[in-house]
Amino acid sequence: MTILLVVLAPLIALFVWAIVFDLKRRRRGAVLTSYDIGSAARRAQANADAHNVGWTDSGGGSAGSI
Repeated sequence: MTILLVVLAPLIALFVWAIVFDLKRRRRGAVLTSYDIGSAARRAQANADAHNVGWTDSGGGSAGSI
């Protein structure tokens, strides 16, 4: 019985701490730890469209010139 308390009590405490930590992180939005690649791609595309430069532009002028 003592061995169960010595082994299970820290494991249960660690499990509860992990759940609480995860809930706090999700509530904050986890800005510093997660990175959404989809939003970064949309932002890069919007920046490229705003500057009138395509992804495949060879640098020979602006994408709008003929």
